[in-house]
Amino acid sequence: MAEKAVVDPAYWAGKHVVITGATGFLGGWLAARLLGYGTKVTAIVRRERPESQFDLAGLRGQCRIVAGDAAAKETVQAAFDGGRVDAAFHLAADSDVEHAYKFPAESYRSAIDSTLNLLEVVRTSQPHCAVVTSSSDKAYGPQEVPYRESKNLAPRHPYEVAKAAQDLMTQSHGKVYGLPVAVTRCANYFGGWDFNWHRIIPGTIRSIMAGEQVTLRSDGKFTRDFLYIEDAVDTQLILTQHLPTNPALRGEAFNFSHEVDIEILAIVRRLCDLMDYRGEPQINATAQAEIRFMQVNSDKARQMLGWQPRFDFDAALAATVAWYRDYLAKNSKR
Repeated sequence: MAEKAVVDPAYWAGKHVVITGATGFLGGWLAARLLGYGTKVTAIVRRERPESQFDLAGLRGQCRIVAGDAAAKETVQAAFDGGRVDAAFHLAADSDVEHAYKFPAESYRSAIDSTLNLLEVVRTSQPHCAVVTSSSDKAYGPQEVPYRESKNLAPRHPYEVAKAAQDLMTQSHGKVYGLPVAVTRCANYFGGWDFNWHRIIPGTIRSIMAGEQVTLRSDGKFTRDFLYIEDAVDTQLILTQHLPTNPALRGEAFNFSHEVDIEILAIVRRLCDLMDYRGEPQINATAQAEIRFMQVNSDKARQMLGWQPRFDFDAALAATVAWYRDYLAKNSKR
């Protein structure tokens, strides 16, 4: 097993990175961490998202902004025209499973074109640039758990197919062209600054604080794995630190999670306990595009990268509840 890996702030000081999807949940946390390390950040921003960490925490004013869609080649090229880019983090994608189900063409175009544009700009003009593409555990599709990287991807629904396409394109550019690129397949992110209220953790917390009944799209028996957002940022940075000097990582995909494998109803009840809420959730069972059982194995990341989560799952969940309690109390209209 590799020596325990840690993020090295000194490595990032003075580096130039490009982030697609900087206004998203992971993108905001990643940008904040890198700016704190003294990194020069260029962010590709497709549209304004006033309710995002990127804007609410004042990160926009600290970055070089390239306005446009990463699915347009000229937008991605513009992000790389500012000189040498040391690393790129590809986070842009349709993150809403239900939206992808309703508008598959839109989801496919965004995922495929943005990934191809980024990889091709790197291949043709800056082949030294390390690239990490954020895929998802959902790219595995509905197959036997736990998910291991040795399994073939078997996506079914549009969101899963879109993520698998990004995943496979990145693997190809790493293996065929020898580029320092790799893929992360993370479990469900959670933590503060997530304003996608359709997600089970922030949605449940907000409902409880608003005095509303907690509702579930599924029957509550679906199982999920999770990854605290600070640990998710670590996965991006640790993998990128290793890519330039370790050719064995090129084109590889890595799973990352807390390996908790918990039912949705159980996670909701855990949140209810943390918030002293005694009501029973309403089970709607209307989910149409969700994988029923998901569990992620992270052995490969531990063995090849020396990765392990810094945060205990239960402690991270309690910290997340505390963050939303404070934030929503100060912003009661949200």
